[in-house]
Amino acid sequence: MIILKEGGNIFKDPESGNPLTQRIARNDVDPTLDWVEKLTGLKLKDAKLGSTGIRSTSGDLDVAVDQTKNDKEQVFQKLKAWAEQTYPNDNPRQWVAKSGTNVHLRTPINGNSANGFVQTDLMFGNPEWMKFALRGMGDDTPYKGAHRMIFLASIAKAQGMMWSPTKGLVDRETKEVITTDPNEIAVKLIGQGASRASLDSVETINKAIKGRPDYDTLVADVKDNFEKQGIPMPETRSIRAGMMLAEKEKDDRNFLQKAAGGVVNLAKTARAGYKAGRASPKGFKAAADAYKKAGGSKTTIGQTADKLGKLGRKITGTPEPVDANKDGKDDKTGKPIKKTKTQTTTQPSTIMIKKGFTKKKIPAASLAGFVAQGWKQAESISEGARIDHAEDLVYKQGSQGAMRVLQSLRQLEQGGHKDVTIKWDGSPAIIFGRNEDGEFMLTDKGGFLKKGGVERATSGEDLEQFLLNRSGGKLKDDPGRIAFAGKMKTVFPIYEKSIPEDYRGYFKGDLLYYTTPPVKGQNYIFEPNIVEYAVDVNSDLGKKIGNSTTGVVVHREVDFEGKESPIKDLSIFKGNQVLVVPPISVETPPKVNNEQLDRLEAIIKKDAQAIDSLLDKNKLQQMKVSDFDEILYAYTNSKVDTGLDNLGRDFVKWLSTSKVSQNKQQKIMEYIKENMQAFTSLWEVVNGIMDVKDDIIKQLDSQGQIKAKLRTGDDGGEGYVLAHPGGDIKLVNRAGFSAANRAVQR
Repeated sequence: MIILKEGGNIFKDPESGNPLTQRIARNDVDPTLDWVEKLTGLKLKDAKLGSTGIRSTSGDLDVAVDQTKNDKEQVFQKLKAWAEQTYPNDNPRQWVAKSGTNVHLRTPINGNSANGFVQTDLMFGNPEWMKFALRGMGDDTPYKGAHRMIFLASIAKAQGMMWSPTKGLVDRETKEVITTDPNEIAVKLIGQGASRASLDSVETINKAIKGRPDYDTLVADVKDNFEKQGIPMPETRSIRAGMMLAEKEKDDRNFLQKAAGGVVNLAKTARAGYKAGRASPKGFKAAADAYKKAGGSKTTIGQTADKLGKLGRKITGTPEPVDANKDGKDDKTGKPIKKTKTQTTTQPSTIMIKKGFTKKKIPAASLAGFVAQGWKQAESISEGARIDHAEDLVYKQGSQGAMRVLQSLRQLEQGGHKDVTIKWDGSPAIIFGRNEDGEFMLTDKGGFLKKGGVERATSGEDLEQFLLNRSGGKLKDDPGRIAFAGKMKTVFPIYEKSIPEDYRGYFKGDLLYYTTPPVKGQNYIFEPNIVEYAVDVNSDLGKKIGNSTTGVVVHREVDFEGKESPIKDLSIFKGNQVLVVPPISVETPPKVNNEQLDRLEAIIKKDAQAIDSLLDKNKLQQMKVSDFDEILYAYTNSKVDTGLDNLGRDFVKWLSTSKVSQNKQQKIMEYIKENMQAFTSLWEVVNGIMDVKDDIIKQLDSQGQIKAKLRTGDDGGEGYVLAHPGGDIKLVNRAGFSAANRAVQR
């Protein structure tokens, strides 16, 4: 696997641990590569990879070396000999290193050590392919090459394929390479007429697919990943935008004028909501109920309708309507109402809707209800419940969050391990259950979120066709797509049998296997996504797998309004063909580094007030830096790619190259200077928690009935979830699974 780092960190001072290299300005890139070319005899200036020479500054110099013409070991030995001759008193490791397919060189900028040093990464492979696969982004975009990778991986995954920066486009089921030709890859991913240029950047990819009916499915993984990193999508397609715009308007005088800018989006919202409402088995009643629950006349649509009504009555001279109770009396005065030609009760007006060859009168309130119903449903199901990493609670909840984590980790050794369960890495995400009429439905997440519920398949044949017809049917003849759709069709009746006829609602989960996994040695082996699981055939779980046909891990129950809740009863599922994997708890308590926890606790108690002051929301809001914790979160995630060993120490450096505005950057930098002790203590605690957590994870991975291995070859799975009344805590090795999940073909 090739991973392009955003900054060199191979060469470090043996005593301080500080990097011995620095970023390099764009104007210095070619002169520095000239020097490397003379030293190595390689042609490098036309083989730049990633953002090297594209952005105003680069963390390192990534260049491709043709492996068919050059031997990696010979190049390494040549550079090592140079280091030994030039710096005889230094360990050559301070100047030259190798890892995987790369050779790393600590390089004097412009060939002059007085200018400092930059890390040069000589990456052996196919230069032409690498320049396409590892393409970087310039300063005119908030996105990096890694974000382009995520986009390509998401589109490929949605269509039954995988994107690999080393192999090309790969069949997701057979693992066979489909093509390595960039133009063919573009056609496979986007459709006829697409070319290599269509895949140049996040923006060009998004532009190429935004008109497709399966857009939301294609970018599902992108949205999830970008959201976690705090990165915006290149173009919002949220129906919420128009609603939010209208909701903010409070001034009656300017309401209609100002809301005009949101009319288009508001119309889209209404249209989507109406379709969602029409798809509901309860029809208009469900919509009216949704409207009522949402606040009725107090909602945006209700307020807008009221204002329009008042304006219309003013223009036409029509008197205000009178509210009547069941007795035909005025609610305010209690006096009987005498109806006239101009007086009406506030019964909802009707809208004529033509469907096919018939016309139907629909209460206007119901239309508003459809909107509320559609909006709420789409929003809640897509968001789900987010579980925080243990270390993230420090900057999200301050000293209290930190103490909660320390207490939870400490208790693992004293019986708390029973609250820890395996976090499964399944795929695809599926939603299944019975609608309000009791009809069974199974689809993937993308299909469930389709406008109007049009891909909520109620038969295996429908599900197969939905999957084959996505992307405008461009992939219907693709073997990989056919295989994927066929498997989903096959499991449809199996899942249908597992849901009792009287159940109403849906289950949201991740599929683990379509058919009973094969046995290798003494283990059932299956790899639903990027983690390969091995389960002992004689274990309790192994016996259940052996009796099952398909397996799924269910995370949440989903009601008809899209509201999610923890699953209450796993025994609800019928038969044993569908194995709904129960929570797998840790069997043996791990040994916890209490000495380290004591040290961290002392730091927190000593600096609690300072840390909480640093993270004070009111103070940050006044500074217009209310998203400070999210910025810290985004920085932590970025370190997954560049290395977590110096977490916190290079925050300011990262900030200066981030998408945070210059004005906000300056405010944050000044704020940190004023609160340096608290900032230092915060990261000391974060790093300490991460060290203890990773050690615990390593112990947990080595025990139990389930063995997990990443596609990178490293031991370990997605991680674990620690149940806690104050909110579940995620125990994930960010340098392991998180890094693999962001970089491996998905």
